[in-house]
Amino acid sequence: MNTAEMMIGRNKVMDQINSGEFETYNICDVMDWIYVTFNKEMWSQTWEWECEKVKEFCENFNLHLYEKPRESFFKWEAVEEASKENKRGVILSNLS
Repeated sequence: MNTAEMMIGRNKVMDQINSGEFETYNICDVMDWIYVTFNKEMWSQTWEWECEKVKEFCENFNLHLYEKPRESFFKWEAVEEASKENKRGVILSNLS
């Protein structure tokens, strides 16, 4: 994936955040935002670094991270969890 493609994902996330509405975010778009923002190549980062940045992203933008395998992945459940925690949105991550 090149920088231009990642910028599309980054811009999509920023548009959603700036709208102020409860939103769902795709983890791939969020990761594009993280890589571009920190000027990092995706293949050169550790899993620990990525997890730390996703956690920071969630804290900074008041988002809930929903990660489940495909067989137990339900978007409605993600939205419900985030709403109960008074989050402004949820990042969806299908672990399958």
